[in-house]
Amino acid sequence: MHLVKNALKGCNVTPASFSDFSSSNRALYDEVDEKTRRAYIKNADSMLKKGYSEISLPLFREFFATGDRKHHETLYFFKRRKLSVLTCAEALENEGRFIPEIENGIYSLLSEPSWVIPAHNSYIRDTPQLPTPDISRPVLDLFACESGEILALVKEVLGTKIDPILKKDIEFELMRRVIRPYLEDHFWWMGGCGKLNNWSVWCTQNVLVAAISLPLSEKELSLVIKKAVRTMDLWLDEYKKDGCCDEGASYYHAAGLALFGCLYLLDRVANGAMTPVFENEKIRNIASYIEKVFVQDDIYLNFADCSPKAGRLSAREFLFAEKCGNEEMMAHARKDYIKETYKGEEDNNYNLFYMLLALSSDKKIRTYKGESKKRKALSFTDFPSVGLTIYREKDITLAVKSGSNDDSHNHNDVGSITLYKGKKPLLIDIGVETYTKKTFSPERYTLFPMRSIYHNTVNFPPVEQKAGKEFRVTERKVSQSSISFHLEKAYGDERIESYVRSVFFNRKDGSIKVKDETSSSLSPCLSIITQEEPEISENRISFPSFEINFTGAEKIEKEIIEISDQRLMKMWKSPIYRCLVPFVKDLEWKITYREQGEKSEN
Repeated sequence: MHLVKNALKGCNVTPASFSDFSSSNRALYDEVDEKTRRAYIKNADSMLKKGYSEISLPLFREFFATGDRKHHETLYFFKRRKLSVLTCAEALENEGRFIPEIENGIYSLLSEPSWVIPAHNSYIRDTPQLPTPDISRPVLDLFACESGEILALVKEVLGTKIDPILKKDIEFELMRRVIRPYLEDHFWWMGGCGKLNNWSVWCTQNVLVAAISLPLSEKELSLVIKKAVRTMDLWLDEYKKDGCCDEGASYYHAAGLALFGCLYLLDRVANGAMTPVFENEKIRNIASYIEKVFVQDDIYLNFADCSPKAGRLSAREFLFAEKCGNEEMMAHARKDYIKETYKGEEDNNYNLFYMLLALSSDKKIRTYKGESKKRKALSFTDFPSVGLTIYREKDITLAVKSGSNDDSHNHNDVGSITLYKGKKPLLIDIGVETYTKKTFSPERYTLFPMRSIYHNTVNFPPVEQKAGKEFRVTERKVSQSSISFHLEKAYGDERIESYVRSVFFNRKDGSIKVKDETSSSLSPCLSIITQEEPEISENRISFPSFEINFTGAEKIEKEIIEISDQRLMKMWKSPIYRCLVPFVKDLEWKITYREQGEKSEN
């Protein structure tokens, strides 16, 4: 499609800088809301008491010995978060007291032999990682690029406040570790080596930050931009017109919003040339995707390696919506931005570019007068590219997943149903545990949250769904109040001749009827995954907030699933529950809702 390339035709690409982010720009930093200012400075003060840990070779190799990522990454990301937070605090306070520890952080990052994390230390996609980083050939993974972005912006924000030798060292290492490998090597995420994902735009965004911060010639900058534009266009060519992120709402921040970051940066060096890109329907759909999967508060419809708590909207969503002319999304982002305030202690809050975008747009967001543009939830949304269909009526939100088991960060979950009443989860998608070596290995589908038997769909013991593009639904039929599809191909077993799931949404009362019709020599069994504890009777499962009545069910059983993983515990209280509903051939079930205190009729 060459959308970005065409927008740049005839435009002069000129070296730029981030002078507007400089701490000397008091018009910016003195207008930041006082609550945000205090939060940054308080967090920075607490971080002064904690040192920058050395990333030793034994620590790097822990991943290979035990499969654990958390120990290394906790120290690795704290160091980057501390440097970013201290830089913002210094820009806000402007007294120089954070400079010594900022310089210590710069020196610590520059002293690391490599910026790649162990889980990504390979040159070819999906090949075993190397136990030792090769400093003569840097790997450009997500976080090597992000480390470069942080150092680039520390230099740009603080300018003459930091030692000129450290500034020179930053520029030297950015060229050696980021720009030269980017121009001289080829990594899978650049395109042309298989399916792309969030890495493409996330890495590209951070490389562009590094390039713009350096005193490159016009020719050198043009080479970087040419390669960046190619990757962006290849990524956009794969992205479908409906704008659905096939990695889930959590990854929208690393995919759709990273695309916005790339376009924002190209605008800086090409004098607003990205305006027609922001006006493109696909780009606007990518921007608004996060709105369409919103449930309530900080809850989003999730699938794949996505948590239901995908985070509130931020300055980046506001700015993306502004560029796309989406006033409802701007109002939602403003509301979330003001409600959330800055939280520097969060593990994933280390990207200095994102912090600076928020600080530089703080006044604009807070003074935006779009409250009247109240968000109107769509009663029906269908994303055919992924097979995600969403029905809403009053406080009921129903999602049906009917695509293939070939999503990025895939779980074997086709046919599964997720259901909310308000922000209360009724039928849940568990999400993903803390990443380990096993998560992205041939053993991925031995992990319970990835398996179809832990999703709200039917399996045929011992057969469950398989991973891959060919394991998908067929004959998908969608309307404003119902959906049906064939699922037999999702299991890859000839003994399952037919499996049709039909879901009917009653718009009068929000009740849901599901028909599971099978033809198989294997006995089918429905899984129901919930947070609320079930109470089982002969043909009914009752929960505090709802109940399910069955026709065709045999003896229903309940399993208790204890949750101890830290990532899952951020979303779910332990335990969660799985009900197993065996049946002979066909099963019909109906979901209705109960008022608080109402008792079931057993």
